[in-house]
Amino acid sequence: MGIEIRLVQVEGCRKPPAGAFLVDGKWPRGLPRSALAAGHWLPRVMPTDELVAWMRYQPLRWSTFCDIYWSDMGNNPGRWLPLLRTMEQGELVLLHSGEADEHSPVKALESFLTQRYRERQAETA
Repeated sequence: MGIEIRLVQVEGCRKPPAGAFLVDGKWPRGLPRSALAAGHWLPRVMPTDELVAWMRYQPLRWSTFCDIYWSDMGNNPGRWLPLLRTMEQGELVLLHSGEADEHSPVKALESFLTQRYRERQAETA
């Protein structure tokens, strides 16, 4: 089964796709809490605001940013295991704020999850 992670900006998203996860630290204005299934808001899955700000000032820090973030995530699987389990069932949709440019926190999360998914698939092969 192929990996599919869809990144959807929450701004302007009135009706999120079924099974979508909100991965922002703050609940967005205009999105009713009933729009997501219970447990589908993971406010602690993204990197800290301080780490993001540190990286944003110097895009050359991207590699170090990812190393720090992924290390923290690896030590806290409870934050991201629901996402990995959803990937194993099919498509994963991540609702996020801001742009998903190549050096964005949501892209770092996508890369982390893709790597963990591949590792898990290799273990079961």
